[in-house]
Amino acid sequence: MELLGKISLLIHIVAGVSTLISGPIAIFYNFKDPKKHRMAGKLFFYAMMIVVVSSIIGFLKRPEVVFFQFLFGLSMLVLCGILRGLRSIFIMKGAPVSRFDWFYTVLLAFTGIAMIIMSARHFALGTMIALPILFGVFGFTTLLDVKLNYRVFSKPQLLDKIDWMKLHTQTMLGAFIASTTAFTVNAAHFLPWWAQWFGPTMLLLPLQFYFARKLQGMKRVSSRPSEELRAEVK
Repeated sequence: MELLGKISLLIHIVAGVSTLISGPIAIFYNFKDPKKHRMAGKLFFYAMMIVVVSSIIGFLKRPEVVFFQFLFGLSMLVLCGILRGLRSIFIMKGAPVSRFDWFYTVLLAFTGIAMIIMSARHFALGTMIALPILFGVFGFTTLLDVKLNYRVFSKPQLLDKIDWMKLHTQTMLGAFIASTTAFTVNAAHFLPWWAQWFGPTMLLLPLQFYFARKLQGMKRVSSRPSEELRAEVK
C-alpha cells in the first residue's frame, strides 16, 4: 500500500510538471502555430486529467484534513474547467450542447456551494485564516463559472466561433493558473501564504485579459463588411 502511495505521488508530480511545461508552450503558440498549439494543448489536457484524478485519490486517503478538502474542491473546479475548455472547441466546430455539458455544470454548482459552506464553517471554527478565505474566494468564482456556463449553454446560437474560442482560451488559462498555484503552494514555502495561493493569479490574469482583447479585436474585424476589408488592404 505504501508503494502504491509513492507511485501515485510520483505520477502526480510528473503530470504536474508536464502541465507547467506544456501550458506555456500552448499559450505561446496560441495564435502563432495552430498545429503546435493543439499538440501542446492535448498534452496539457491529459496531464491535467491525471493531476485531478491523483488529487482526488490523495483526498480519499485523508478526507479529514482541511488542506486536502480544499484541494479536492480545487480539483473539481479544474476538472469542470478543462472539460468546458475542450467542449468549447467541439461546439465551435458545430457540435451541439449536450447533457454532458449540463452534467459538469451541475457538478461545478455543487462544488461552489460546498466551498462557500466550508468557508463559513471554518470561519466559525477559527481555522487558520488562509483556508476560510481560499474556500470563499474559489467558491464564489466557481459560482460565477456556473452562471457563465448556464448563459452560453442555454443559448449557444448567440455565440459565434470567436466567442467559443475566447471561452476555450480563458478556461484553459484558468486551468493553467490552478496548476501553477498548486506548484507554488507545494514548492514555494519561502513565499507568504497569499503569494503562494494568489501569486499565479495576479501574474497570469493579465494574460487572460490580453487574449480576450485580441480575440475581441479579431471578432470586430471579422464582422466588418468585406468591402471595408478590401479597402483597408488597398
